[in-house]
Amino acid sequence: MTRLRAERFAALALFAFSLGYFLLAFQIKVPPGPDDSPFSARSFPFGLGALGMVLSFALLVKPPAGAAIGAVRFEWGRAAGLLGLMAAFALTIDALGFVVASALFLAAGFRILGERRPAILAPVAAGTALGFWIMFELLDVKLDWGVFGRLFG
Repeated sequence: MTRLRAERFAALALFAFSLGYFLLAFQIKVPPGPDDSPFSARSFPFGLGALGMVLSFALLVKPPAGAAIGAVRFEWGRAAGLLGLMAAFALTIDALGFVVASALFLAAGFRILGERRPAILAPVAAGTALGFWIMFELLDVKLDWGVFGRLFG
């Protein structure tokens, strides 16, 4: 199978997955509440499914890459490192709490992907984790602070 055919097949498979995810979002039960709320339990799955369909369709119809660009090499070490990091995040989020575990996960992920400057790693990771925590607080979703919440709360 040529590289172009493999890319098109992967984009088509991603489109089918996103379409299925979008359609399954209709089966999510929405608890009774005020009808004027713009967000519900279905909002994120609908948005994620639609975004996946749009991006995979863009991959499906994009023109083939030129020969001048060269072959793309898959970096198995980075992929394995990110998978291991995701597993570590899942195992530590209860103990460390959302903000600390997310900040460490993001900083380590940036490091694996090639960012080496601590002046960029720390503030971006911490700011992103805190930003998501603030967003969840505004949506009235309470996240665990882990060991720090038990120590100081």
